[in-house]
Parts: sequence; C-alpha cells; structure tokens
Amino acid sequence: LAPYFKQQCGATYAKEFAVASRDSADSQVLYDTLLTYQVIFFRGGDQTEYYDLYRNTKLQEAVINLYSKGGTICGTSAGMHILSSVVYTAANGTVYSYECIENPNNKYVTLADDFMNFAPGFVFDTHVAERARFGRTVGFLANYKMNKGIDITGIGMDDMTCMTVDETGLATVRGTGCANISMPGSNYSLNGTKLLADKVHIMQLLQGCTYNFNTKQVTFNTLDKPTNSASYEETGNYTVLASGSNKLSENQAMLADLVINNGLTTDPVLIVTGDETLANTFRDKLLLLGTPEVKIAGINNDAGNSADIELKINNAVKILFLSNTTANFNQFLNTSNGGLLRQKAHAAGMICAFVGDDSRFAGRTVVDNFYTLYASYYAELTFSKGLSLLRHSVIMPNTFYNSDMYENSATAVPYAMALDTLKYGIWLTNHNYMKVTPVEGKNLLTGYGAAPIMVVSNEGTLTGFSSQTGSGSASTKPRMIAGFDDLELSMIDYTTPYTLGNVNITGVSASEIDKSSIISPNPVKDRLNFTSKGQNYNWEICSINGSQIRYGHTESESTNLNIADLKPGLYVFKTHHLGTNHLTFTKFIKK
Repeated sequence: LAPYFKQQCGATYAKEFAVASRDSADSQVLYDTLLTYQVIFFRGGDQTEYYDLYRNTKLQEAVINLYSKGGTICGTSAGMHILSSVVYTAANGTVYSYECIENPNNKYVTLADDFMNFAPGFVFDTHVAERARFGRTVGFLANYKMNKGIDITGIGMDDMTCMTVDETGLATVRGTGCANISMPGSNYSLNGTKLLADKVHIMQLLQGCTYNFNTKQVTFNTLDKPTNSASYEETGNYTVLASGSNKLSENQAMLADLVINNGLTTDPVLIVTGDETLANTFRDKLLLLGTPEVKIAGINNDAGNSADIELKINNAVKILFLSNTTANFNQFLNTSNGGLLRQKAHAAGMICAFVGDDSRFAGRTVVDNFYTLYASYYAELTFSKGLSLLRHSVIMPNTFYNSDMYENSATAVPYAMALDTLKYGIWLTNHNYMKVTPVEGKNLLTGYGAAPIMVVSNEGTLTGFSSQTGSGSASTKPRMIAGFDDLELSMIDYTTPYTLGNVNITGVSASEIDKSSIISPNPVKDRLNFTSKGQNYNWEICSINGSQIRYGHTESESTNLNIADLKPGLYVFKTHHLGTNHLTFTKFIKK
C-alpha cells in the first residue's frame, strides 16, 4: 500500500508495517516510530488478528495517542471494523446476512467493546452492497441491544465508498455507493431464533452527503429527487402469497397454506406456467394436499388467443404462478387472455400464489437480470412492469441465493423504489414466504418460515442515484445504487403482522353486480336468506371495509344462514359462481 499512497494520494512519505505478533505490537520501538507519523491506515484482511494481536498493546496506545494529538486514523474493510467502539471481531469466522436474520445470536456474531473507541456508540460494517450485508448490520444492532440492553448506531459502508471525518466529527461520503446509517431506538425480539425488528430507520447517504458523528446532524446534498410516497397504500381486496424459492421442496408450506387456509380446500387451482413439466410436479403436490382439480395453462406462443386458456382463466378460483420468464410473461399480458388474467387476479376475493422468481410479478416493478454477476455494479439490471397486485411495491425473491447476485438483490430493491416512486420493497429468501390478505379492513403482510420477511418502506421525501461508475470510466453508466433520507426496515413474521394499507372494496363494475340476487329480510335480525339465479357458488360475508367474516359453499340457488351473532351494522354478501365465474355483491343491514 505504501507506493499507492505516494503515487495515487500524494503522500510525501509512506511505509508499511507488518505487525504479526503481540510481542511486535507491544514493542516500545514500534510505539515511538508510529508517533512520528501523521496518518495510520489499517488495511483490509482479518479483524480477528487485529483484535487478538493489537488489543491492550503499545500499538493500540500509539494509535490512540496519535489521534488525540490531531493525527488521522483510517481503515478499510477489516481495518474499518476495528475503529468503532463496538467491534465485530469475526472470532469464529465471517457471518452472513441470512444467518443473522435467522439467528442474531448465532456463534458467528462476535461483538466486543474493549478495543478502539474512535466512534463511541457505533458499530461498523463493510462491503454492505457487494455482499448484501444490510441484514447483518441490523443483526449486530439487535444482538447488542438484546444482550447488553444498549442501543447503538450502525454504519454499513458499501464497497468503493468511504466517509472522511474532520476534527469536528463531520463526515462526508465519497465513492460509488452509500454509507448506510442504521439508527438506534428500534424494538428487537425473537420468535424462536428468528429476528423480528420493528421500524429500523436507515439513511442511505450518497457521495456529497454529510453526517456529524457528534451532533447526528445530516445533510442530503446529493439526494436531489423529491419523492413523497407517504400516502401510498396497498388497497387490493384479494389475497397474495409469494415465496422466495423456486424449488418444490422449499414451497411445501406455502402450497399447503394456499390449499387449506385460503378459500376452500375444494377450490380448483389453475397453474399459469412457462414450464409444464415442472408444473406437473406442483400439480401432484396440490392434489395430495386435497385440491380436487388442478388445471395447467402453459404460457406459449398460442396461449394469448386460446379458447381453452380463456376458459381456464374464467373458471379459476385460485391461481398459482410458476416458472414464467419475464419476456414471455409480458408478451402474454399484452394478449386478450393476458388482459383477462390480469383482470381475474385483481378481482375481489381472488387468491393468487407466486413461486420464487414469479413473486416479482405480484409487485408493480419487476427486476430482471439479477442473477448476472456484477449486473448492478455495471448498471445492467433491467426493470419492467408487473401485475401490480401490490401496486406500490417491488419484491425480490431468492435474496441470498448465491454470492454472484448478492449485490443485485440488495441494491435493486431501493433502486426500483427510487426509480418508480414506490412505497415498499420486500426481500424474500429461500427459507420463507409471505402472505398479504385483508383482515378487518387492513391489508396485512405476514411471513412464514425460518427467516423473517424483510420489508422496507420509504418514509422520507428525498432520494437520489449514484453518479459514480463502478469501472471509473465516464463511458459507462453509474452504479445502480440509490440513496434515501429515511427508509424504515422491519423484519416480520406471522406473530408481527405488517400493515400495508387499508382495503378498498369500492370500484366493483356494473357487470359484477347481479341485481336479481335477493337477501330477505333486509335488514336482517337472526336468519339471512340469500337467493340467486345460479347454483354452485362460494359465498362470503364481509364487513363494509372488506374483511372476511364468514365463508362457505352452496350447491343450490339459495342459502339460509344464522347470523344472530353478528354485530349490528352494514355488511356485504359476496358470491363467486364457479361455473360462470360470475360475481355478486349484495349489501344488507344486520339489526
């Protein structure tokens, strides 16, 4: 490194010291020599060695002494880790984000607070974008809060990015990525070993932004895109399930949930797929779970105008999206049957499930090319429009699939949020799945599996994009990293539902209302009599704000129900006729 500092940084003199033992680190000669320098720089490597070899030695004393006299202390990677008051020592080896969110107390999370103390109340993390360590940084904060009872601030530095801190504590961000500042004050808990986090506020500061370590004041000089998604809500009156894995073996729980816990077990399922061979294996599992009928709609060149596909979509009660490529799926959506599928998926009371990569289609923005190495770094991610069942969200499945795409999965979500002014970003892993469903007038997001669902919302008013290229060449596009003045990260599961918005049951078209359907008497006191022209329908009683209260199935034209236990008020009786796909919505008053 010494030649680099002289040739690239303009240093008049630089020397590298290899201090590889405690005896060397505790040398008076080394102490005296180090105090003749103005800058001490700790290079990357293994912070365990720094901690074990340098702690409570003359070397540590010299570094602290030099700093107190106005000297400059620097570090990158492992060298940055050791500069905060709370140090991730990596004593048992490195730890990955997926390990931290599934168990922040796992044996690899080793934190110490008895070494350097240049940033009191902080823990530093590095390579955050490159190695998708956003979950790891929060894991450190949670571990320290739950075990020490102390709130600390996390600074996760992206690779090719740094903060220069002056004598007043004012830090300026420089480089291609972000300084990710995770604020204290959040609530952390465990479900088993799984980490649950409530509203971790995060600032993503791009080059030119400043942060004062002493006063905590921030300037967002380069977050130059005003954005206001505070009023955005997910209002759909339907159920969405989405998993983070493509594998059948890792979708068992979601498939069981789809069949047993949503709608009726007897409801037929339609699989919309680009791989009919794979679809048959999922079909077999659904049949084993008790689904009486599973149809497959193969998305191919002829599917857009196929009468058979049209009939299958019309008759669908539950839809499973499986193994569709973005190009083929978008092409299909532009056909008549594609339009019908989109309309069907948005119908009130509809139940749709998305497997693995297809989960992206449930949101408004679809990220593609995210398995390609360095795609985000070299600005090669692509974006298109999804089904918008979650119309203010972007969903990233397989978040920690492999190291080739860690950066893509980590940075694509906030980048898409800034690009399309989205409120929510959701990360899924191969160890979980999510469900969004109306409950008492609210659209609740819940998660299931060994890993929590990571959901981030834009709570601020400013965003921006990196202006620096990954290659350093002016001929290439800037790195795909976005900055925000206030993101709110939560880690949730079924014990900690997350509210995405209020359900909207308005907007029912005239063709969906069957005025010949009759409820008598109306108002109703104890027993409700519903009569319709059609037979064989599923029915629901919903509150006026859309939450399901009771449901069932009727083979005849009439239904007689005891509703004496319902509270007085206005309700909706909804039917879905299975043969014709006809929907009816009839209001009634419970006295």
